[in-house]
Amino acid sequence: EELSMDPKELLRVANSGSHFAYIAGVAYQVAIRYHVQGLVLDNYKTDLPLKKGLSSSAAACVLAARAFNRIYDLKLSARGEMDLAYHGEITTPSQCGRMDQ
Repeated sequence: EELSMDPKELLRVANSGSHFAYIAGVAYQVAIRYHVQGLVLDNYKTDLPLKKGLSSSAAACVLAARAFNRIYDLKLSARGEMDLAYHGEITTPSQCGRMDQ
């Protein structure tokens, strides 16, 4: 799915609960904090065990935050990426906690 970096559109998708909500939540946080364009995420391999208590939504959010950080050289530390991922995830209807990231 392709999304624009328009904050209103990203917020709508983040609140939709769709498959892309978590990525849209992080992209929304990036869009309101930084003047950047979008990026392409090609998740060609996923090796997180399913239904094993690992937060796959948090992993997806950290992936998106790290991708934005590296592509646009946002100068975020690992903690900064995790904070961006956390704020992206809580932009969605998710009930995650800080420890998920």
